[in-house]
Amino acid sequence: MDREIGVVIATHETPTPQEFHFVISESTIRDSIENGTFIQVDHMDEKILGVIQSLRRVNRYYSSADIIHGSSTSSALNTIYPADRWDYLIAKVKILGSYLNSIKQRSTKPVMPGVKVYSVSENILEEFLGMDANGMYLGKVKQSKVLAKINLDRILQKHLAILSISGGGKSYTTSVLIEELLRRQINQGRPCIVLFDVHGEYKGLKSITNNPVFENSEVVVYSGSDIKLALNNMSVGDFYKIIPSMSHAQGRELSLILKSLSAQQKPFTIDQIISNIQQREMNPLVKEALFGWMLQLQNSYLFSSTENPMLENEIQPGKLLIFDLSSFTSLWKKRIIVHYFLTRLFELRRTRVIPPIINFIEEAHQFCPEIESSESKSIIHTIAREGRKFLCSLVLISQRPINLSTTALSQCNSHLILRILNPHDLTYIGRTSEGINAETLGLISDLGVGEALLVGEAVNYPVFIQIRKKLFISNYDDTSLEKESRRYDKMLTLT
Repeated sequence: MDREIGVVIATHETPTPQEFHFVISESTIRDSIENGTFIQVDHMDEKILGVIQSLRRVNRYYSSADIIHGSSTSSALNTIYPADRWDYLIAKVKILGSYLNSIKQRSTKPVMPGVKVYSVSENILEEFLGMDANGMYLGKVKQSKVLAKINLDRILQKHLAILSISGGGKSYTTSVLIEELLRRQINQGRPCIVLFDVHGEYKGLKSITNNPVFENSEVVVYSGSDIKLALNNMSVGDFYKIIPSMSHAQGRELSLILKSLSAQQKPFTIDQIISNIQQREMNPLVKEALFGWMLQLQNSYLFSSTENPMLENEIQPGKLLIFDLSSFTSLWKKRIIVHYFLTRLFELRRTRVIPPIINFIEEAHQFCPEIESSESKSIIHTIAREGRKFLCSLVLISQRPINLSTTALSQCNSHLILRILNPHDLTYIGRTSEGINAETLGLISDLGVGEALLVGEAVNYPVFIQIRKKLFISNYDDTSLEKESRRYDKMLTLT
């Protein structure tokens, strides 16, 4: 039997088909009710489900200054008046919809004042929110015992954004999501995972390869010195992205050189491109500029005749490829790497050469900014718009959503939002995330570490989740200023 927790009341504004208020009087129940608690009201043959959005405490004896002023200063007010018996809570409820014979529909009629309000049974809440018994286990739905098990297609096929302040739990939540992908069984379908790791936070996941919990998975980390971009996989359009200042005349000459080298049907190097520029007859100003651009690319040490990692061989079901970009200080180099590999991955997936793939991009606002141009911005926009058709998904992770491209963020049909304090970021999220109203937006800044709001196609209604503990803890998770300082002090003492 569902627990009775209150009674619907009539106010000047409610009940309406969208919201109502109810009163909670019993102290034992008051202590267990919080913002975000799910409730239900029986209405004829259907159940009206809602979520508490705000709580207001009321006591008529403490609402009048005259009563308090007139009471004896030597006696407590509750010894003169029955103040404690008139203490109660009023809850404001947003109606989510109605539930009739497993059919969810929009609520069109206001509930009746005086009807009883109950807690929601777990099985109804699971079905109403859209939980999947075989889905990815991210944690627990707050204010309930329902496990947050999210369907893979619903949360990832149409892209996901993970948004939070620095230290709000983005990396932890991302690791939990990756764990769920890596421990999927063969009969469940295992996409390949690619992670662009800007700060080296995830390289500890490499040890998962030998962990029995993840028996069907493999993790490979490629550090900065290992990463190579194959020139024969690049078109003149890629060079335009890498060198935005390149003129049409320079691009035309470079296109002819690339066509000539490709005709030999074997890999070529940046040195061969430079040699062809020197030997080719062209406008001196064009030659000089093109020669300078190629020297700059040569000095980046990113380009080679062969690709590493070779994607056709490395992209496999149940495998995680981590591009550790932490050794690069140049944002330009990082953006080139992201542009090259995302372009390759999208083309390989579009032609069905590789299995379905999920691309995690840390610090996504650096690679796909809202205002400035970026070498990697175009391909991220392309995948955001078209990737779901080819099962090439994006997970954009950012601590500054206001700096992240609106085009890319708007294509993420699900948002996993952790704590955010900046009012400009909150306003931006309110504009770009469907299903978030002013009350829900206000709760985001009060989230604790490890608490998240999931909205969008992943669930039927916005839901607050307590993210579960990670299954795998690496040495990189145990970093702290105090511990690292003690370690260095100890090293100095020993020398």
